[in-house]
Amino acid sequence: MDFVPTPSKETLRILLACWAGLFMILSLAQWHSKRAVGVPLAYAFSLSLLHFPGALCYSMDYYSPRSPILVYNGASLTNTFCGFYVSTVALASFVFGVLACSILFPVKNSSPIPVSKIYPAIGSRLPGTMLLTALISFVILVPTIGRIPSFGAVTLAGAALGIVAIFLFAYRANLRGNSFAFWKWVFSAGGFPMVTLVTMGFANSGTQAALTVWMFVYRLYRPRVLALLGLCCLLFAAMTFYVNYMRERDSIRSAVWGQRALSTRLQAMQDMTRHFQFFNPYNHSHLESLDSRLNQNDLVGKAVIHIASGRVDFGRGGTLYAAAVAWVPRILWPNKPSTGGSGSMVSRFTGQVFSNSTSVGVGQVLEFYVNWGLTSVILGFVLYGILMRYLDERAAIGLVDGDYWRFCRWVLPAMGLLQSGGSFSEVVGTCAANTVLVTLLHQFYFKQFYNTTPQLSRQSNRPSPIQTYRGSK
Repeated sequence: MDFVPTPSKETLRILLACWAGLFMILSLAQWHSKRAVGVPLAYAFSLSLLHFPGALCYSMDYYSPRSPILVYNGASLTNTFCGFYVSTVALASFVFGVLACSILFPVKNSSPIPVSKIYPAIGSRLPGTMLLTALISFVILVPTIGRIPSFGAVTLAGAALGIVAIFLFAYRANLRGNSFAFWKWVFSAGGFPMVTLVTMGFANSGTQAALTVWMFVYRLYRPRVLALLGLCCLLFAAMTFYVNYMRERDSIRSAVWGQRALSTRLQAMQDMTRHFQFFNPYNHSHLESLDSRLNQNDLVGKAVIHIASGRVDFGRGGTLYAAAVAWVPRILWPNKPSTGGSGSMVSRFTGQVFSNSTSVGVGQVLEFYVNWGLTSVILGFVLYGILMRYLDERAAIGLVDGDYWRFCRWVLPAMGLLQSGGSFSEVVGTCAANTVLVTLLHQFYFKQFYNTTPQLSRQSNRPSPIQTYRGSK
């Protein structure tokens, strides 16, 4: 723990400024890249929601936790500071990896004659087909065959096609200059968390889906000043949604998990709007809501202190075993060993005990740190940034050429990496399921269109220009 500066609110404010600067560097790199979709930005923003609000709370002179639960769990400036310091190092390493990827793995030029020019349906009809597939997967397949081992992950991957479809609808609308349709699809992404709340009682997965769409839009939208303004509004809206959700969370989950009628579930959600409050940084209860669930720094800091005290040793790669076997479907390996959940891992390295009903996400910062310390955080996030940028660049080629299936083939596996609060076993499992889905679809249907284009593609060496949103100056 000698590497951590002395905890103080002043130093914490400096770290917050560094975090904002790193995010701005990543934004500039993605904006100026001719091939980028925005997957690294989506991850960085998701990571920010887990670490930035909690640190922001403790940077305010008038804030200290008073809630009995927070006090009992040992929430403190020291824990948050130590955790946020490690998280800032992680973000810096991630940004470095993203920037280094283009140098280490330069992407080849896109096809002179994209498949979308020969088969226009690849660009015009695919978004609607993907949206329909996502609805069928979420409404029919997930509740039925989704319960079968290994099939559940693939059906959820099918539901994730809806994220890609919504973005493509917005992208196409803006290319045509249809502002009404563009904003209609952009705001429709806000329905993702509402759907997951009504059906599952959780907002996390739906919120991540909506943020993915919005960060893809943020990457491409111009003028940049409005994009930055929209990003600030998005952060404020996320914290506003969260404090209102936390206030009504128990009643919503009681209605959903109690299998009550849809009208009862919707009534519970309406209470969020009936007692709606904008996020107020001077409202102590709002800050404690953020501190309780949007402060992953607390757990990271506890792990740093717990390991430094000698009460537990580093995992030395042991926690990554679950990720190493997560890609193997249980249907092929019925006796695949079960490796405890995130909660047991967090308890082991932080010393904090959680009830069985509490959902605890370990997150990449914590999981990297507990293996080999700050060294594994730096190396791990550099590699994570390289991998994410590698997939992002290749997805962008399809987007630029109007080859939306090629875009989907690369972006869907990349989206599996966006679980900033999950364990590596969950990340690997999701990436594997997404990859299996697009591979099967390509082999059994889309491959026929690509086999007819190679010779036509050699007829021209004309590069494909990058497309950006209209209305930009």
